[in-house]
Amino acid sequence: MQRITPAQRIALLALPLLLATAFGCKREFDTPPVRSIPEGAKVNITQLRALYTSQSVLSPVHFSDTAGAITTVYGVVTADEQSGNLYKNIYVQDSSGAAICLRLLNSGGLYQGDYIRIYLPGTVLSVYQNLLQLDSVDVDNNIVKQSTGVDVTSATSIFITPASINQLATNSGYANANGIPTYQSKLVKITGVQFADSTGNLTYADAANLGTLNRDLDDCNGNTTIVRTSGYANFAGQHLPAGKGSFIGIASYYSSSGPNGLQLLVRDPSDIDMNGPRCGQAGTCVPVASVSEDFSSVVNNQTINLDCWKNTFTEGSVAWRGKVSGSDFSAEARLSLGQASTMWLVTPQITYSTSQNLSFSSAKVNWVHDGLTAWVSTDFTGDVTTATWTQVNGATIAGQADADNDWIPSGSIALSGILPSGYSGNFVVAFKYQGDAAQNTTYRVDNVQVN
Repeated sequence: MQRITPAQRIALLALPLLLATAFGCKREFDTPPVRSIPEGAKVNITQLRALYTSQSVLSPVHFSDTAGAITTVYGVVTADEQSGNLYKNIYVQDSSGAAICLRLLNSGGLYQGDYIRIYLPGTVLSVYQNLLQLDSVDVDNNIVKQSTGVDVTSATSIFITPASINQLATNSGYANANGIPTYQSKLVKITGVQFADSTGNLTYADAANLGTLNRDLDDCNGNTTIVRTSGYANFAGQHLPAGKGSFIGIASYYSSSGPNGLQLLVRDPSDIDMNGPRCGQAGTCVPVASVSEDFSSVVNNQTINLDCWKNTFTEGSVAWRGKVSGSDFSAEARLSLGQASTMWLVTPQITYSTSQNLSFSSAKVNWVHDGLTAWVSTDFTGDVTTATWTQVNGATIAGQADADNDWIPSGSIALSGILPSGYSGNFVVAFKYQGDAAQNTTYRVDNVQVN
């Protein structure tokens, strides 16, 4: 039997004490500090953009955390990186109606519908190729997520702005002449558009070689812009839709890209609904339930060619033309010296429903006669000379007493008082202008509404 040495005996006697000490003591771990980003002085995105555009000498704005400095802006993420089409870029928009591109230092962490607070110190407000951006945004140190799930996708989302190619192309700079934010970086919806390629064989980008490509997007009035897609997008290899319809995307900008620098960015192909007949395809115009036309797609001094509208003349050789004056778009009837003309601008077929009303605005220049009238027909099939027309009485139309170029509302005219009693079919509204060498007042029409 092996004898226990004195040293071993001391160790065995100390063991219970050591075990009691080990299990009886509770270790205190360090508590990590709570991450806190101060809020400070706030601005909205409109005011943020104005910090750049209101400078007498435009230069980058570097934000700091000095006392009294502007430090915070809130916004909703309207486009993120998930599809791969945007890398280290997101777009945010707020209720002021403005939007801006955020350039991130690191990718990930922010998603469409996130309502975020942006802590500005350390970021830089600058312009790259005429795109105003908030650069050097650190998601960890500059972003505090307030909530998620804000609606930026449905048809009723307040963050989707209706627009036309023409409006976007002429108002997509980082500010207009008055320094006010434009469509740049906003989530927009354009209707009545199609990709120039009608074969359906082209893809959004070059997925095989990871190449970015531009694809032309057209409306039915000859206006064109580009849709730019990264070869890294998860939909780069998908084929472009061959039909006509609506496009939802970001109105981005690159000064050497596309007409007037505008370039549209796709968030996801599910935002694009182009399954309808293409512009000009015969027999494709079906009756509509309502009309809302602001002529925002017209080209200045060019004959109007709106999809499913009829623009024609029964005397002379001129028809209604587009009029663009700054941000004001309208249809114009104008005669040159010695001309005589009777011209008609006819809406698409509209399905009548009870309580429907007509309204529009008109303006005149250099009044010498009342040359504009409005009419309704229930049997128009494309030829204004064979249709039966009823004049719209009771509409207020710009006249001699009105100032030149002032828009005069027609008032709301009940169609039940114009169409036959008990009528339940389709009808059209026409704007007729008649003038000659002596009776040559210029007239304009805008904001035609039937609903």
